[in-house]
Amino acid sequence: MKAIRSRATLFSCAALVSLFAARGAVAQNCSTAQAQVDSAKSEVSSVLNSGSALVAEMRQEQKLPATGDIGPVSVVRDRPVCSKIATQFDHEVAPSASLVVLRVGPLFYAREPDQKRGTGIITDSTYKVLLRLGVPVPGTN
Repeated sequence: MKAIRSRATLFSCAALVSLFAARGAVAQNCSTAQAQVDSAKSEVSSVLNSGSALVAEMRQEQKLPATGDIGPVSVVRDRPVCSKIATQFDHEVAPSASLVVLRVGPLFYAREPDQKRGTGIITDSTYKVLLRLGVPVPGTN
């Protein structure tokens, strides 16, 4: 009888663990809506070519050219990449939100799905946030 209870308890624990693991593995939708993608490309281009001291430092740290293009820009459609980048915002991104993620040379630019919280983030290829862009609208966080 004890063995049956132990197995039932073990099975229940395993089911709970797999349920929570599956919840954490929800893949974030990647947005490919042309208007959003075009806007994100314009934003990241403006930032990377702004001449800002922070951008210059980031480019130097990443061993990128001091000015000009840093490489091709492509839309990320890989849900695990969008999911990982979504965890790098300074707040939770709703699983139902679609996220525009661009690959810009060796960097990623993720556009904030809720524009009231800022503009976006730039990460390196390991998803480490290098820059947070935009200023949150007061009273919306």
